[in-house]
Amino acid sequence: MMYEILYKFLIKHKRIDLPGIGVIVLQVKPAESRFVNQSFLPPNYFFVLERVRLTASAATNEQHGQGRETPSRKLFSWLAASSGISETEAMIQFNDFVFELKKQLDAGTKIIWNGIGVFQKESSGEIGLESARNELPWLAETVAKKVIRENAEHTMLVGETEKTSAQMTEILLNPKPAAEKRNRWWIWPLTVIIAIFIFLGWYFSQHGFAGTATGNNHKTSPAEAPTGYK
Repeated sequence: MMYEILYKFLIKHKRIDLPGIGVIVLQVKPAESRFVNQSFLPPNYFFVLERVRLTASAATNEQHGQGRETPSRKLFSWLAASSGISETEAMIQFNDFVFELKKQLDAGTKIIWNGIGVFQKESSGEIGLESARNELPWLAETVAKKVIRENAEHTMLVGETEKTSAQMTEILLNPKPAAEKRNRWWIWPLTVIIAIFIFLGWYFSQHGFAGTATGNNHKTSPAEAPTGYK
């Protein structure tokens, strides 16, 4: 029961202090790209046991049961709420759990903590942890192949005009030479000149080529002066 409650606390708060043993820390290895296999490996969750380094005076006090690392207050509140007991009872149960755990490890017993790993005393005399492999079923290796869509058409903004990718491809593959554009400057002036000649031809065909054809042909008669005074 204590193993399960502490495991849930560790998952939520990422670390837990075990006096006389060390600090269990939850670490996360981020997702990794595998270029050769064209895939992504999911994040990997594992645990490490950090040994608390003590000074000479602190080590002396630890041998007498003093100066050990103290678990946080929130751990005892968690245990009390999870077990339905007071924080004082939770503190006592936790200390008894850690004491029994360290006793078994000192005796050379391997302790298997489900979800965390295997604890055992190493040849150096320190307690080690072999982390469990936490492979979550919903986090698996993901294939990441590059998708190339041929002839996929999309719009783009060219200056202030919106064109499709097909139109831009046609423009880039078949550009009009600048010399060709410059050689066509005479088209509009020629069109205007032709229009003028057509108009003149029509006009003279209607009015003839005499000098009066282009003048004012309206005749005016002078008004008669009023009779003088008799």
